[in-house]
Amino acid sequence: MPNVRNALQKRFDSIDKPEWVEAMTIAIAGKEKSGFFRWHDSGDIQSVIHLRKICQIAINLPNITFWLPTREYSIVSTYVKLYGAIPSNLTIRLSSLMINGNAPSAIAKTLGLTTSGVSKDQTFNCPASNQDNKCLTCRACWNKSVQNVSYKLH
Repeated sequence: MPNVRNALQKRFDSIDKPEWVEAMTIAIAGKEKSGFFRWHDSGDIQSVIHLRKICQIAINLPNITFWLPTREYSIVSTYVKLYGAIPSNLTIRLSSLMINGNAPSAIAKTLGLTTSGVSKDQTFNCPASNQDNKCLTCRACWNKSVQNVSYKLH
C-alpha cells in the first residue's frame, strides 16, 4: 500500500533530524498513559546513533518503561561497547532470527539483555494470541526478569 509505505518512509527519514529525540520525548510523554511503551511495531533499529537516541528518550522519561525488540545484535553490542549500560527503564529483547530458532541467549547474557522468539518451548509464553492479540495486563516483554518470551506464530 503506497500510503503505508509513505508513512513508514516519513518516520524512517525523521530519525536523522536533530529534533527527533525532543519530539519523540514530548510525543511519548503526552500520549503514553499506561506507563509502558513498545518501540517498533514494524522495522528495527537502524544504527548505533538511532539506539543512542532511543536510550536518551528512555533517560528523558524515567517514569515510562520501554521495550525494544530487535534482531540487530551487532548494533546493540556496539552500543554497549561504546556507551555502557542500557537505561534501567529500557528492556531490549534480542529476537531469534528464525521461527523455532534458538534464542540468542549467549550474546544476550554477555550484554545483560533478554530474548524473544517464535517457539513452543521457551521460558514464558506470550498470552496475546488468547487475548485478541493484545497485551492487556501482561507486561512480560517489558520485564527484565523474564529472560525469554515466546510468541505464537501469527
